[in-house]
Amino acid sequence: MASETVKEYGTGDERFRTSEKPNESENSDDNSIDVDHAAERRALRKVDWHILPMIFLLYMFSFIDSLIACRLLLGLAEGPLFPSLVVYMTLFYTRKELAVRFGYLVMGAALAGAVGGLLAYAVGYMDGTHGMRAWRWLLIIEGIPSVVLGIFGWFFLADSPDAREEREASIASAQTLHGSDIQAAFKDWKVWAFCLLNFPGNAQLFTYAIFLPTIIKAINPAWSSINVQALTVPCFAWSAIVYMIVAYISNAVQHRAAFALAGVAVSILGHVLLIVGKNVATRYAGCFVIATGLFVLSGIVLTWLPTNLPRYGKRSTAVGMQLMIGNCAGVAAPFLYPTADSPRFVMGHAVTISLLGFTAGLIGLLWWAMVRINKRREAGDEDAKIMGLTQEEIDGLGDESPRYQYAT
Repeated sequence: MASETVKEYGTGDERFRTSEKPNESENSDDNSIDVDHAAERRALRKVDWHILPMIFLLYMFSFIDSLIACRLLLGLAEGPLFPSLVVYMTLFYTRKELAVRFGYLVMGAALAGAVGGLLAYAVGYMDGTHGMRAWRWLLIIEGIPSVVLGIFGWFFLADSPDAREEREASIASAQTLHGSDIQAAFKDWKVWAFCLLNFPGNAQLFTYAIFLPTIIKAINPAWSSINVQALTVPCFAWSAIVYMIVAYISNAVQHRAAFALAGVAVSILGHVLLIVGKNVATRYAGCFVIATGLFVLSGIVLTWLPTNLPRYGKRSTAVGMQLMIGNCAGVAAPFLYPTADSPRFVMGHAVTISLLGFTAGLIGLLWWAMVRINKRREAGDEDAKIMGLTQEEIDGLGDESPRYQYAT
C-alpha cells in the first residue's frame, strides 16, 4: 500500500495541506520540488533592501508628532499610511518571513518615541534662535524629512511583487481584489475579534506615547522638562530592542499567541509598579517594564491577523477594519491620565490594566479556536466543504478551506 504524503503549498501567506498517494514506481525524490535556497536568500535580501528602509523611515517620521497642529489634515494624511504599509508588505513577504520584517516597521514607531524625545530635548535649547520659537523649529525639523521621504518613496518603492513571484508560485486569483472576499472579512467573527484585540493595545500605546513625560515628571517633580524628555528616550529605545528580539523568536517558531500574552502580562506588571511603587527608582523601572511589553503586544497582534488571511481582498479589508477600530482608542486615551490624578494616575493605570485583562482573554479565545480548527481540518472533519469543488473554487475559500492551517 502506498503511503500517504502531506505537502504544504501556498501563495506566500497561505499554508495549505493536501494529501497525495505517490506512484510506487516513482522515487521519493521525484515528488519533491528542487529549491535553490541560496538564490531564494539573495532574492529575499534584494526585497529587504528595496522595501524595509523606506517603509521604516516613512512610518517613523509619520509617528513623530509632538504638536497638536492641523490635526484634521495630519489625520487625513497619516490615517491611510499604516494600513497601506501593512498590506503592502504582505504582497512581498510570505507569512514565514513577515513577522521579522513587520518588526522593522513597528520598530520605526518605537524609535520615533526615542527620536521625538531627543528632538524635544534639543529643540528646547533653540527657542529664540533666528527669532523663531522652539515649536516652529520642531515643525521644520520634523517636516522636512517627511516631505523628502514622501517624494523619494514615490520613485524608490517597488510597484509590484515581482521579486516574490521569482521565489515561489502564486495563485493569481488570491492576490486580486474580489467583492466576495471583502464581504467575507465582515462576516468572519475572528476578524472582529482581532479588531477588538487591537483596541486595548492601542489604548496603552497611545497613552504611553502621550503621557510618558507627564508620568516621569510626576515621579520626581524636581526634574526639569528638558530632563524629563531625555528620560523618555531610553524607554522607547528599550521597547524597540525587545520587540525585535521577540519578533525574531516568534518568526523562528512560527507562533504568535504566547508572545502576545507575555506582552500583556509584562505590561500589567509595569502599571502595577507605577501605582504601588514607593520610590523614584521603582516607578521609573515601571516605565521600562511597560515598554518591554508595549510593542510586543501591539506588534504581534498586528502581524497575527494578515498572516492568517491568504486572499488579498479579505486581508486588506480586515487590516483596515482592525486599524480603524484600534485607532478609536486615541479618542479615549487623552482623558485617562488627567493632571488631577498626579502623581499615581491610578484611574489611567487601572483602566489600562482592565483593558489588558480583556485582551488576554480574547487572545486565549482566538488561540484555542484556531488550534481546534486546525485539528479538525487535519482529521478531515471539514472535508465535506470541498466535495465536488474544483481546485480554483477550493483556492477561493482562502482561510475557510479545510486544507488551510492557521498560524497560532
